[in-house]
Amino acid sequence: MIKSIAIALLLGIVIISQVTAQNPNKLKSGDLFPEIKGELLSSKMISLPDHCKGKVSVLIIAFKRGTQPQIDEWTKPLMKEFSIHSDFRFIEVPMISNLYNWMSHYIDNGMRSGIAESMHKNVMTYYGPLGSYFDYFDVQDKKLCYLFLLDKEGIIQFIAKGEPNPDNLSDLLQKIKILLETV
Repeated sequence: MIKSIAIALLLGIVIISQVTAQNPNKLKSGDLFPEIKGELLSSKMISLPDHCKGKVSVLIIAFKRGTQPQIDEWTKPLMKEFSIHSDFRFIEVPMISNLYNWMSHYIDNGMRSGIAESMHKNVMTYYGPLGSYFDYFDVQDKKLCYLFLLDKEGIIQFIAKGEPNPDNLSDLLQKIKILLETV
């Protein structure tokens, strides 16, 4: 009897760990990007992915300030290659817990002072609950940035996290070129 109970408990633990290891909310290519509302550093309120409709868009999501070097490694080649395209949009999204909402004005002003004014239209801050976004973006490490390429309808076409490597950067650039060519 005790042996049967022990086996049943062990089996239950194994099944539960398998179920929780899978993330049914995890975004993948072909999914519509989830709604995120926030304010651009240019002081315009927007909602993603609606703000990106009609444009090929790269969104880079960050949960920690220390991810900026990773973001810059993605941003430099993207802006060099595509900033002149009117159908291309890039948005960096710092995701900040609603615990800091009371000081959002100070945080945003600090970012405004440290980021070139020409880039203020490319940075949207989100203040709010983070849990569902951790699920959507399958966040295992908050020290990584999470990149999403959206087509003109807001559908995810490419996902990466952390620093770019030559292969995934090349793949991203190629996918953007193809999406910009399609009407």
